[in-house]
Amino acid sequence: MNFLQTFVQHELGWHPSDVKKAYQELQLGYRAGQRVGYANIEQIQAYVFTRFPATYRVCLKLIEQHLNGLNIQSVLDWGCGIGTASLALSEHFEQLEYYLVEQDPRARAYAVQFLKHFYAHNIVHEDAASSVDLTVFSYSLSEAPDWQHVLDAAWGKTKYLLIIEPGTTVHFKKLLTIRDHMLAKGANLWAPCCHKKTCPLKADDWCHFAVNVPRSKEHRMLKGGARGFEQEAYSYMLFSKEPKDVNFGRLVAPPRIHGGHMDLKICTANAEIITPTVGKSSDNYKALKKSEWGDSLTHESL
Repeated sequence: MNFLQTFVQHELGWHPSDVKKAYQELQLGYRAGQRVGYANIEQIQAYVFTRFPATYRVCLKLIEQHLNGLNIQSVLDWGCGIGTASLALSEHFEQLEYYLVEQDPRARAYAVQFLKHFYAHNIVHEDAASSVDLTVFSYSLSEAPDWQHVLDAAWGKTKYLLIIEPGTTVHFKKLLTIRDHMLAKGANLWAPCCHKKTCPLKADDWCHFAVNVPRSKEHRMLKGGARGFEQEAYSYMLFSKEPKDVNFGRLVAPPRIHGGHMDLKICTANAEIITPTVGKSSDNYKALKKSEWGDSLTHESL
């Protein structure tokens, strides 16, 4: 059980039957394609136990991959929900200032409560941001009725822009449209692409990645599942006002390990998809065997 699950269970009351009913209500709304808010604390708890572990782990993964080492002191969390992205950022950066934008006042109130409880030394602003280091759209840009206007406004006040979406074909196609829009504005694309050319993936393929997420017993109870983990697929784009040196390419599929070799799928800086086979005799075999889906690779590593 993670820190937020423990908190909402022990500090906000816990009635399993009510939370399970709340989870079912949320699912009905999702399946109907509705913009779902949170009607009560039980729905907040249902989200914390079923969706928060996955979205939080995705945020942590991307922070570790791309944001560590940057000077991040202020964050605009657009569509913050209960503050998932801001909580993840707080694990890596000290003395953060948050600007939280959220249509659902109940969700935003809990985001403020959680952030102040776990990271009391940080500051949550109530006014609008004029300038920030990082803007995050974590599973939220699709909620914007006019995403271009929202994105342009955010880009005008930030150094870095991270957009995370579910790892589906539909969301990837939208990210490609966003990519074109941002490149036309002169943005520097840091990841996942190592190039600014047309995406080389075939029409029946899409760029996405995944993390494995442990399931608590409460998680399994609410979802009616038996497995101890689930896999969360995601797609993303990271833009910056600053240029960045690109690597050779990025792994756009999990490495396939065989008895004496491994097969890789790499999107290169030349906008090509290559599928090299690396044998055990290669000097780089051991290092490449430790690589993970989504890692960037240098020329020297192959």
